[in-house]
Amino acid sequence: MSSVVDDLVPVDVARCDDDVLLASWRELERTRNRLAAVEHRLIAEAERRGLPFTHGARNTAGFVRALLRVHPREAVGRVRAADAAAGRTTLTGEVVPAPFPAVAAAQAAGTISPRHAQVIVAAVERLPDVLRVEHGARVEADLVHYAEQFDPHQLGTLALRVTTLMDQDGTLADVEHRDRHRDLTIRQRPDGSAAISGEATAELAERLLTVLDALAAPKPAEGGVRDPRTAGQRRHDGLMDALDLVQRAELVPSVAGISTTVLLTTTAANWSSGDGVATTGHGAILPTREAVRLAGGDTRTMTITLDRHGGVVGHTDARRLFTETQRLAMIARDGGCTFPGCDVPPAWTQAHHVIDHARGGPTTIANGTLVCGHHHRQHQRQGWQSVMSDGRPAWLPPPWLDPHRRPRSNPRTRPG
Repeated sequence: MSSVVDDLVPVDVARCDDDVLLASWRELERTRNRLAAVEHRLIAEAERRGLPFTHGARNTAGFVRALLRVHPREAVGRVRAADAAAGRTTLTGEVVPAPFPAVAAAQAAGTISPRHAQVIVAAVERLPDVLRVEHGARVEADLVHYAEQFDPHQLGTLALRVTTLMDQDGTLADVEHRDRHRDLTIRQRPDGSAAISGEATAELAERLLTVLDALAAPKPAEGGVRDPRTAGQRRHDGLMDALDLVQRAELVPSVAGISTTVLLTTTAANWSSGDGVATTGHGAILPTREAVRLAGGDTRTMTITLDRHGGVVGHTDARRLFTETQRLAMIARDGGCTFPGCDVPPAWTQAHHVIDHARGGPTTIANGTLVCGHHHRQHQRQGWQSVMSDGRPAWLPPPWLDPHRRPRSNPRTRPG
């Protein structure tokens, strides 16, 4: 294969006329499509020989990732494609045909792309078992035919229409179908953020929407300014608040005997200066200043500080959270979120260290106040500072709002 490419690379395409150029381009795409079918056979044979196991991989996708240095998502996609379009030969010599023979034949001929194949397989797999047994092969063949005319996006639209028209009795909406296709995927990026996607059952969707109705409502802002967050940002922050409540209530099972804890690792120098980066327990890298903010929250967090050789030189106490008695006292004093203008009730707040615990602030009632998740995350970014004034929590506004930074309190806060 390499020798063929070696012959093609030096070709001067500038000397080709339009017809030859376009024909060559189409032939290249056809060949690229056919190569996917070859890889399917390689993956199937590697599995038959047990190569993933003998090479120490957890599964075939992990083996493909290590061997070819491809992205984990790409490796999973290739293995799934092979499962759908490659026949198998068992150790006893029995030949097992490809689950999707029309797709396999079209890919071997190069008439459809790997993405076309994904769309077709997904459409057939959406069918409930009763319809799939009776009509799956016909749907597959019809979509393979249309794939020679439409791009994958157009084919996906057509496939959805085909399966919907087959659903005259609402079979596609049955509980078993929804349950079979439930899914949640979290793809974490190197900076710690993540893309979240999936398919929710009707029950999960309803419960999630009900919780977010309460937690994702626009927050009142000081000075009558509208909440600047988009609806999507409010839902994001509402989900964060819900997780804060669950984790704070210690309702999550332990992992390996350890209570659910957010783990942060950095150097002692970075922690004291706020410079550099910290690493989370899942390997994400955060700016140290963001880690300090996270460590100051009302969820179980433990910070490990290392020296320049990687040795542990210190750690914070993961149990630096306020006790139930302290929270009850703050509820009696604060009555809810103490940020000016906020009306979030006590049940939806978290206890906040006025002087950050990461900076030596004690976990005492005199250094604590109730704050909703939104204002706990945003107050520093917006220039606000929490203080205690005459034994009661107050907030110093940013200079742009009040050049004198006079303390402001929530009128709902109980009198001292």
